[in-house]
Amino acid sequence: MENIVINWLPKKGKIASCASTGLKFEGLLKVQSKYTSNSTVRFYRCATSNCMIAEKTLLSSDLSQQTLLRERKALMQLDGFIAPRFVAISESQGEVRLRLRMVDGGLLSEIIAKDVLSPEERSQICENLVMTVNLLHDKGIAHLDLAPNNILLSDEGECGVVLLDFGFCAFAEELPFLRPKNSFTAHLSYAAPEQLGLGTNSISMEADLYALGLIIREIYGYDDHIKNSYDDAKLFRKGNLSVTRLPENWQDIVRNLTCYAPCERSRILTRSGDNNSS
Repeated sequence: MENIVINWLPKKGKIASCASTGLKFEGLLKVQSKYTSNSTVRFYRCATSNCMIAEKTLLSSDLSQQTLLRERKALMQLDGFIAPRFVAISESQGEVRLRLRMVDGGLLSEIIAKDVLSPEERSQICENLVMTVNLLHDKGIAHLDLAPNNILLSDEGECGVVLLDFGFCAFAEELPFLRPKNSFTAHLSYAAPEQLGLGTNSISMEADLYALGLIIREIYGYDDHIKNSYDDAKLFRKGNLSVTRLPENWQDIVRNLTCYAPCERSRILTRSGDNNSS
């Protein structure tokens, strides 16, 4: 995989434009669970630490335990860096509970839906997303379920972004791994071709790059990738993606991120002067 280096001046840890456009969210974190219809999320204030806690509860099963244990491992490795801070995990009365430190911010899906971002804000958010995914991969973690409702814009993130829901993630020592065809379980609309059994069944960190490319397109107004059926999603990935609404500097980046073959996708490195950060 080839790396592409672009000259950006990262605004580390901040999205300065939010306050000026009314996009500074300070309410409770809204989590949309996709593990099972029987899962719940509740928020409460911890009597010991006085911090707000988000608690995910799932019916106890081998699958739900594996999902939350995997999420716990990722959160502990990231240590509040670009993800919520892990608090505790427990099992009782047939339920598994994962407790996280609640993060203030706005879901990217809600911000996109408002359609009030300026060109500068769109570009800054995209830059912050690129840097965050780079940091995630540098930590040896592939998210494998990146989507706007799993992305929180928040000053609590290292680059102004906090990633949510690591239940489908994989770690460097597991990658690449083979996924049987027609066994996809994450967000259909942002899945890489190989996650849908197209081309190759080898799943790697490059799957995140494809999702990142689609998310950047969506920030600039595209929604043609949003599909409700498996067949429609596969058909979309076999076609050519339009990028004409994007600024010229983002067009080539998105083309590289969304190459059909994983080995042809290019990780985007950011550089300020002579300093590389990836």
